Amino acid sequence: MAKLDRITRLIKWKRWNKIGKMLEKGKSDTKIAIAAELGKINDEQPIEFLSALLLDPDDQVKLQAVKSLGNLGVERTKVNLQQLITSVPEENTELHTAIREALASINEANALK
Repeated sequence: MAKLDRITRLIKWKRWNKIGKMLEKGKSDTKIAIAAELGKINDEQPIEFLSALLLDPDDQVKLQAVKSLGNLGVERTKVNLQQLITSVPEENTELHTAIREALASINEANALK
C-alpha cells in the first residue's frame, strides 16, 4: 500500500524522472501499478511512458498499459496499439480483447470531440 501511495504522489507531483527510474528498475508489479495510475493523467509524459510499456516483456504490464491508453483516449496512440495487436499471438485472447477495447474507446472519445 505504501508503494502505491508513493506512486500516486509522484505522479500527482509530476516527478517524471523518478517515475521513469521506477519503470526502468522496477518489477512487473511496480510497472503495473504505475501504468494504472498513469491512465488517470492525460499529459504528454504519461502517454510516452505507457507507449513504452507496450514493449515490456511481461504481458500483464502490456495489458495494464493498453487499458490505461484506452482510458486516456488519445488518437495518436492508436498506431502503437495497432502494431502491438499484430505482434501478439492470437492465443493471448485477454491482451487481444483489451487492445480491441482500447482502440474502440479511443475511437469513441475522438468521435465526441
